[in-house]
Order: sequence, then C-alpha cells, then structure tokens
Amino acid sequence: MPSSGLRFTFAHAAFAVLVLWVLHESMALPDSVAAMAATVAVSAFVASVVGFAFAALAGSAFAYLRVDPVHAVHTIVVCSIAIQLYAVWNIRGAIRWRALLPMILTGSLTVPLGVWVLRHVDSALYAIGLGLFLSIYGGYTVLRRTGRALRANRWVDVFVGALGGVTGGLAGLPGPSVTIWCSLRGLDKLQQRAIYQPFILAMQFVVLYCLHRQDVASMLSVEGLRFVPFALTGGVGGFALFQSMTSRQFHAMTSLLLVVSGIGLLTRAL
Repeated sequence: MPSSGLRFTFAHAAFAVLVLWVLHESMALPDSVAAMAATVAVSAFVASVVGFAFAALAGSAFAYLRVDPVHAVHTIVVCSIAIQLYAVWNIRGAIRWRALLPMILTGSLTVPLGVWVLRHVDSALYAIGLGLFLSIYGGYTVLRRTGRALRANRWVDVFVGALGGVTGGLAGLPGPSVTIWCSLRGLDKLQQRAIYQPFILAMQFVVLYCLHRQDVASMLSVEGLRFVPFALTGGVGGFALFQSMTSRQFHAMTSLLLVVSGIGLLTRAL
C-alpha cells in the first residue's frame, strides 16, 4: 500500500511540474506559436479520451492558422508520438504485440506512399473522399443501434493496416481505419485501445522516419519538440477522463471523433 501511495503522489507531482513548465513556456511564445501550442494541448486532451483523432483536430486548426503542410504533419507526428507513448505505457498489460504484427508490418510498407503523395501530389481529392467517408460513417454509428459484432479476420487486419499506413503518411492520421475495424468487432474500450494505439504509435515512428528521409531540413529541425509538453499535458488529462468512462460512453465518443476526423480532413482539403 505505501508504494502505491508513493506512485500516486509522484504521478501528481510530475503532472504539476509539467503544467508549470507549460505555463512558463506559454508566456515566452510569440502569438503565432502560442496559438499552435494551445491547439496542440486542446487537441491532445480531446483525442486522448479515445486514443485517436489528434491529427484531425490539430491538423484542421493548423490549416486555419496557415501552417505549412509538411511542417504541420511533422509537428503533429512528433506530438502524437509523445501522447501515444504515454497511453501505450499505461495500457501495456492489455496489448498483444504478436497479433498486431501483420497490421503493423503492412502499415509500415504503405506509409512511404502516403508521405510521397503528401510531398508531390495534390492530395485534395483523396482527402475530400476520405473526409466524407469518415463523417458519414461516424454519423451513422452515432445513430445506429449496436449491431452484430464481426469476427476477427487476419486479411482484414492486413487491409486496414495498409490503409492506415497511407493515411498516416498523407495526413498524420493512421488511426481511423483500424478504429472502425475494432468498433465493428464489438470490442470493449480497453481492447480497442490495445489494438489501435500501438498501431498508431508504430505508424507515427515510420512517418517521422520517412519525412526525415525525404526532407533533410526537417531532420535537423527540433521545432516540433517545443510543443511536446503541451501535448503531454492534454494527453494526461484526456487519458484520466477515459479511465472514468463506460464502454457505451467510449463508443459514442469514438463515433463523434470519427466525424470530427472527417470534417478535419475536409477542412484541410477545401
């Protein structure tokens, strides 16, 4: 019992230090950078409730702030990695890495395609199509009654992993396809996060590597790191709220953020 109390006290003390650091950093930031930092913190809080959609929330706001697309994806990926590391560590006991391997491998193979499209092709039509699909599907799941759960299927795992790799490289958004598949399987809130959060984390590392390989300047840049404390502050708060939610509340929030992800993609494309 004493050791449990010590961990509890240390965790709260560490979070207090993080908040103070964020407040100190905020006072020294130019207005444009402060707006990005606030966007990261709020997006991280909302997204960490269900474990995905950070890229959609932050990306649409960055588009409004007219942040360079490559710079935006770089910042989103760096901050997402920090958030996902925290969450994955907290749910590590529920993760089955061997079962996730096919999904992660196929996703890793298709990430470079998404990054190439981001850097060389007008991806507006692709983003509009995916944005419409996510918005419509998310809206449908909000309204529908709970349906019959689908059985696990390795080939579907491979397909959604490949699709997640493409969307991860293109928009820093690898989660929706895997999240939808987990929802269709009728898994509870922890089982879902134990699948798509490690996948998102793995894809973000691959995306960051591909961005660095294709852009030497970004490899030398540490710009995204300055927003990590803001991301972690929001992420810790969002994960705490997740722990108090029921599976039904989690399902409703997941559906809502699928809609938000779709709207975010549409905002960035139009």
